[in-house]
Order: sequence, then C-alpha cells, then structure tokens
Amino acid sequence: MAKVFNDPIHGHIELHPLLVKIIDTPQFQRLRNIKQLGGVYFVYPGASHNRFEHSIGVAHLAGELAKALKVKQLEQIKPLEELKELKELKKLKKLKPEYLEQLKKLQNLTPQDLKELQELMPEDLDKLKKLQNSKLEDFEKLKAEELEDLEKLVELENLDFTKLEKLKKLQNSKSEGLEELNPEDKKMLQRFKPKDVEKFEKLERLDELKKSLISDQDVLCVQIAGLCHDLGHGPFSHFFDGMFMDAIKRDKKGKADKEVTDNEKWTHEKASIEMFKHLLDQNGLKEVMKKYGLKVDEDGTDLVFIEEMIKKPQDEKPQNDAAQDNEHQNNDASKKWPYKGREEKKSFLYEIVSNKNTGIDVDKFDYFARDCHHLGIPNSFDHQRFVMFARVCDVEEDRKKTKHICSRDKESANLYDIFQQRLSIHRRACQHKIKMAVEIMLKDALILVDDHPDFKIKSSKGEMLNISQANGDMEAYTKLTDHVFERILHYQEGRKEPSSEEERKKEQDLEQAREILQRVEEERKKEQDLEQAREILKRVMERDLYRCVGQAKKKSGEEIKERLKNLVNDIQEDGKDRDEVNNVTLTYNMGNEKSITKEYSYDKENSKTPEDKKKEKKEALEKIKEDLEGKLSECSPDDKFEVIDVTLDYGMENDDPLIKAYFYRKDNPDKGEPIPKSDVFSVLPDWFSDEMLRVYWKNPKELTDEQIKTKEEEFKKVFNDWCKENGYKDLNKEVPSAGRATSGNE
Repeated sequence: MAKVFNDPIHGHIELHPLLVKIIDTPQFQRLRNIKQLGGVYFVYPGASHNRFEHSIGVAHLAGELAKALKVKQLEQIKPLEELKELKELKKLKKLKPEYLEQLKKLQNLTPQDLKELQELMPEDLDKLKKLQNSKLEDFEKLKAEELEDLEKLVELENLDFTKLEKLKKLQNSKSEGLEELNPEDKKMLQRFKPKDVEKFEKLERLDELKKSLISDQDVLCVQIAGLCHDLGHGPFSHFFDGMFMDAIKRDKKGKADKEVTDNEKWTHEKASIEMFKHLLDQNGLKEVMKKYGLKVDEDGTDLVFIEEMIKKPQDEKPQNDAAQDNEHQNNDASKKWPYKGREEKKSFLYEIVSNKNTGIDVDKFDYFARDCHHLGIPNSFDHQRFVMFARVCDVEEDRKKTKHICSRDKESANLYDIFQQRLSIHRRACQHKIKMAVEIMLKDALILVDDHPDFKIKSSKGEMLNISQANGDMEAYTKLTDHVFERILHYQEGRKEPSSEEERKKEQDLEQAREILQRVEEERKKEQDLEQAREILKRVMERDLYRCVGQAKKKSGEEIKERLKNLVNDIQEDGKDRDEVNNVTLTYNMGNEKSITKEYSYDKENSKTPEDKKKEKKEALEKIKEDLEGKLSECSPDDKFEVIDVTLDYGMENDDPLIKAYFYRKDNPDKGEPIPKSDVFSVLPDWFSDEMLRVYWKNPKELTDEQIKTKEEEFKKVFNDWCKENGYKDLNKEVPSAGRATSGNE
C-alpha cells in the first residue's frame, strides 16, 4: 500500500506502493549515508542532509509535475472532442428538425423510425446511434454563429490538401496583390478566417493529441526515475565522481588496464542505472513492477524509459561509413530520435527529471529548496508556481513539430531565478574555499588507502577491490558510503605486523624468503600510508586545513578575448551548414579602456566538435595548473601544492540556459515559442559563466602560525608574479586564506 512521508520541504507526501518497495532495499537505504553536499557540511553545520531524502523529494515532484501536465492535456482535449461530436452532427446535412426527438431514442429504433431515416447514409446512421442524447440536446441549443462555425469546419474538411495550403498561404500574405486573385480564391479567403483554419487543424490533430496523453504508467515511470536518479553517487556525492576519480585517472594515466578504461568512461549517472538494475535483480522487484502494469521484460519499454530518463543514451553514429563525409547524412543522423522507451510524440516526458535542453527540471527544484533550507540561505525560486503554469505545447523545431514543456511568456524573467539560485548555491557553498580545502584533504587520504588491504571491498565474484574499483561492481559499491571517512579516522591499531624472523623460520627457500621480506616491506609502506591518511583526516576534524594561498581570474582584456572567441564559436556553429569559410571580426568596447578587436575564421574542413573543444580547454587548463604548481615548487621544493579551477555558471557553461526554452501566450496556450533575451529583462548578464583559479598549499602540520604566515607571504608573491606574466588578476587582497579556524576564515 501507499506510504506517507513527512518531509521538511514538501510536507506530507504520499508515494506509490512500488516506490515504497524500492525505498525499502539496501541499495536505496545506502543513500542515507551519503551527504548531499559533500564537504559543505564542514562549513555549514546545517548541511547534514543526504541523498536519501533528496531522492524521495524528486520522486514526489516528478509525480506532481507529470500529473499537472496530464490534467492540462485533458483540459486541452475535452473541448476538441465535444467539437468533433457536434461537427459529426452537422455533417448529417439531411437531418431535419422533426427527427430530433426520434434521434434521442435511437437505441430503441422501430422499423418506422428506420424508414423515416432511410434517406441517411448507413455510415451516418451508425454515427447517430453512437451519439448521446446530451449531445443532441447541446446541438439543439447552438446559436446561429456556432452552427455557422460548425458548417465552416465541415467545409474545410472537404477541401483538398492543396487548396487548404493555398488558403493558409493567402491568409499569411500581405493585403497588397490580393485584388488580383481569381473569384474562387477571393471567395475562399472571405469565407474562412485564420481562426477557422487553426480550429480545424487542432481538430484534425485530435487523435495525435490523444496519443501524446500522459498515462498512469508514464507517471509511475517518471516517479521511479526521480527516485533512482542518484543511486550511483559515491562517498560525499560529487566529490567521489569529481575530484577523487579525476585524481585516480591522473595517477594511473598511461597504464593499459581495464580498470583505467572503465574509470575514464564512468559517471555517477551510469552507476545509477547499474545500481537500479542491481536493486531490481537482488530484491525481485521486476515481478512487482509487472503487477502494476509496467513492461520490464528483456525488451521492456518501461524499464528502458526509466533508464533513459536517468541518463540520456549516446547518440547513435551513422551506420554507413561514407556518411562521415556527407554533411546531410550526418545532420540526419544527429536528428534521429535517440530514445527507445517512448516515441517522439512523448518527448516532453524526458524533460521532467533531468532536462538536458534547458536544465529546468524537478531535480533542481528539490535540491534548491532542500539545500537552501539546510544551508540557511534564501531560495528565490518558487517551483510550485512553475508547476502551475507548465503545460505541454507544440513547438516548431528543425522544420518539424515537437512537444516540449512550456511556461507562460510572463514567467520568462522568473525562470532566470532558477539559474541565479544555482549560481548562488555554488558560489556560497559548493565552491566554498574551506569546503574545497576539506575535499582536497579527503581526496589525499582516500588515495593513500585506496589499495590498502583492510579497506578493500568484496565484490559479487569474491574479489577484493580497491575503493576506486568498487564502482564497477554494484555489490561492492553498495558498501561504499561516507562511512569510509570514519573507518580511516578510527582505524583500530594493534594489528601484528609480519615478522621477517618468523617468516624465515616458516620458509627455507632463500628466494621465498626474499619474496616474503618484500611483502613485509610493502605492508609497512601501506601502514605508513594509512597512518598518513588518518593524520590528514584528524587535521580536518581539528580544522587544521590546507591553506588557500591564491585566487585569480583572467584580466578583463584576456577574458573578453576568450569570450569573443566563444561567441565566434557559437556564430560559426550556427553557420556550419554553409559551404564557404566564415570570417568574423568582433569589436568589444571596454568603456574607458582601449577597445578590443579580434578577427576569427572558420574552416569547415577543420571544424571542431563541442567534445573536441571541451577536451582542448581541459588540456589547456591542465598545462596552466602544471605550470603554476611547478613555479611554486621551485620556490619551495619540499612543499606540495594543488591548483583547482572554479567555475560559476548557470548550468550550461557560457550559454544562456533559456535559449532552448519555449513559452506560450495566454491567447495561444498550445503553441510554444522562444523569447529573445532582450524581451525578458534589461539587466540580464551578457555572459553566463565565470572562472577562476585557486591554489592550495598542503602545509605540514608541525609548522607554527608564524612559520605558516611567512611561507604564505612568500607563496603569494610567487603567485602574484605568475599572474602578471600570464594575464591573470590576483584576487589575494580580497580573499582570506583557508586554514586554522581564525576570524575571517569563514
């Protein structure tokens, strides 16, 4: 049976029995022990919430939005169905008023009634038999102008396609030149108004609209996807698949083994799908899903649908190799519907849990409300208002009609609050200077014990896996949570170390003795790494953190050049179907400073994909980090440093997140259209992202405050010199360093 949860954010929420079954499994309960905001809890004492409650909240909101959209779909279809029935009555042109009373008794027709109706066509008589008496009464009450509208609909239905298209073209033409029309076209244009044609086309699409109706199975699948979308998170949430796994990849770079390859492709969304499958198999829930009408067999569309909502499938590449050189074939391939769980007519369902087009989805709605509640900061976005105005609309996209979730045009400015709120949470919490110091230390500790035998996790095959390998086996991964922090911190000492003398007594062979001695040395090394990891975590608990000795961002001129280049990339991307080379010159006026003018060209033969550009940017950033860390290490070879990049954006890098959003007008609620940024709000940003570099010094524990201060000043000077040489603005004067809890460190 359904279960009611008392949630601090959404109040009392009731979840479907199937969702309760999923919640009551070890794989889902694991989320109770994974902090939603990772290391933020070490900065904000209220940020103690976990992935468990967030997932329940997303499931609830996913159901609320899906049900609200369904109600509006039914409201949209109901008047069309009534109009269609009245139109069918009107089509019976031979219908005489004196027959109406008899028609109300059609279910009990006498031979005399049939005789009086013999002039009607048989198919018309069948339609009349199906009509309800209430519809006949409604027909009797119609006013003259309503009857006239019905007559027009019948006439439009009898027009062939060519004439109908010609009529639409004439209606969209300017008034001049219409006097030259032939009499038939003039008569047609005078007879039918644009609203008549629009009403007719809506009526013609009634069956299509019915196919796009949200079903009960759709709602249940959307809720399951919302519930399970974060099953794949590791310890401290994004820390694990971000900072920790990135460090593991760097450490093992160049090694040709399956573990490294798998880690390169791994994301927490992929792990969520694998954990979801594991959860169903281990707890026998596929049969329960079938009980509630879901298709979950080998080719079960509902199971595929749930997985696709958690992670969008990779776009399929063209099967024909020759298509690689054919621009049109490539374009067709890229526009191919990538999903298998639902047809394209229900494309909007993929925008509820994780919206890849605009980023407006219920995942954000919950974490905005929940994170702000626990962080103690205001939430400027009202998700309930969004649900109230959201509806499914037709959108003209890529020369075809698609369906999207759209909001009212008057809500466009309010939707920017979503992304401003995201920026605020990231700036004040997720990218907090102290939080990042904590996570760097946690990363260092986990790497030190990654392959320690006492922290290995048993897999489904009985193998003992490293911490970084557990994500490849869901049985092992189920056991990996934030508890690893406490396990390292409070690791029980007193284990008896192998003794070389004891081992030599057991083994007579000299070669075996050497191998044993080597293992002893390896064990000692692992114990030293463990002790070092424990010391790092002790420092975290004592608030003796790594020091932030520098923050910098590109100087305005360099930043403008970079942004101009990004803008040109966007312009060139829009014009990529052209055959010629695009040459673009842009000038940016910087007020009192000298204007910046840059010329760029686009060579179609050597154009780069978005993935190539991301990879290029990442590699350039890695070189900058290596260069900066190298400069600091030259200054003090015994010290260690880590440079991280901090990005603050609206969720779509430097793109306007609402560029792919659509809105409907009050007078046309079924059609979605984009709204230019200039029509929304005059003070919206020109750029939607900001980046900076941060340098952390892994200061030794034994240093005094005076020694730390002296070294910090030295490192800050080196950092300042590097910034001048590389076009960066040093922000050190504005930002206090992280470290021991002193005034100003928060």
